[in-house]
Amino acid sequence: MKLNLITFASSLASRESIFTDHHELLDTIAGKYDVQYIFPEELDKPLPEGATMVLVGSGGVEEMVKANIDRLPHYVVLIADGLKNSLAASLEILSWMRQNDRHGRVLHGPVSFIMQGIDDYAIAQDAIDKLNGKRVGVIGKPSGWLIASGVSYAAMRSHWGVEMVDVPLDEVVKGYEAVADDEVQDITDEFISKAVGVKEPSRDEVVKAMRLYRSVKGIVERYSLDAFTLNCFDLIPTTHTTGCVALALLNQEGIPAGCEGDEQTLLTMLAVQAATGEMTFMANPSKILDNAAHEMVFAHCTIAPAMTDRYIVRDHYESLSGVAVEGVFEPMDMTVVKCGGAGMERFFICKARLLECTTNPNMCRTQLHLRLDEPLDYFLERSIGNHHVIVRGDHVENLSTVFRMLGAKA
Repeated sequence: MKLNLITFASSLASRESIFTDHHELLDTIAGKYDVQYIFPEELDKPLPEGATMVLVGSGGVEEMVKANIDRLPHYVVLIADGLKNSLAASLEILSWMRQNDRHGRVLHGPVSFIMQGIDDYAIAQDAIDKLNGKRVGVIGKPSGWLIASGVSYAAMRSHWGVEMVDVPLDEVVKGYEAVADDEVQDITDEFISKAVGVKEPSRDEVVKAMRLYRSVKGIVERYSLDAFTLNCFDLIPTTHTTGCVALALLNQEGIPAGCEGDEQTLLTMLAVQAATGEMTFMANPSKILDNAAHEMVFAHCTIAPAMTDRYIVRDHYESLSGVAVEGVFEPMDMTVVKCGGAGMERFFICKARLLECTTNPNMCRTQLHLRLDEPLDYFLERSIGNHHVIVRGDHVENLSTVFRMLGAKA
């Protein structure tokens, strides 16, 4: 991997002495990374591709870093091995950055610890680079009950490099009406045959859900969307079906697809996929079962079939119509995460253990009974909106690093 080291040192130190004084750390870095050193006088040029960090070569560089702060990455990783007063200078720089609403941290400790930090931030930067240039669709207006789940399009463009694209909902309806039943017979058969059961919906209902899937997929292709959120409830009166299957299958195809026009949750899904390569489940925190044991149920009516161990074809819980997906899992580790705020400035993340999949008739169809590693006060006192995102496996450290580098605070 490539690594750019923006190198600051006091005018009292020669350039050669930087490499001599810090040879243990720099030789170790060079053994793993293709390193390009960048010095302050070269910062008038665009930064090369690859993760970029700051090597603090000595004390006395605080003013120099301050003067160049706007030419540094948005999240500044200050590497200091402690020699030549590099740690003291790094702490002063970090303090000034915090006072001026700039985000970053100091990497300091044994060389092995610093190397682990460099690895973590390089991997996170790779995930963030994947977000740059993504086109994120908002199909229809967000549902009226989502009073705290919108984002600033300008902030997403400047902080994440993501372009938010509004798409009229009537384009979905027109596309749905243009798809004939016989065009979706094969995918209907496949979807039904791979399920372990079909409960409420008839085959005709599944056909309608597949017509809607084809319509939404056409919009994704026409607008070159990398992810989207759909106001699915407003489609029910006009199409007489639900968007659950469309979202499930597009998530399975690698297009993060969210419900109800929830922009913050969709962007969380997009970031989680970029960082982990995994499909995600957008869900409601539905019921706390045991506060002391940190156990609660998350539920929603759509999930990518390939994310589950098996699935059942159901109807949509709220409307008792259309087609939904009940995903079933064996016990496993999972991660619950949410990034939100108008500028996506806050995040929550917690490891959890899936204990069982429940079948409460008064909740959405896919129901995950989780035991979280942390107390549940967050949900009751400072929750970031309603929907949260669940991904298989333990990704707490990786995702925490990614969201911090994107400017969010836990």
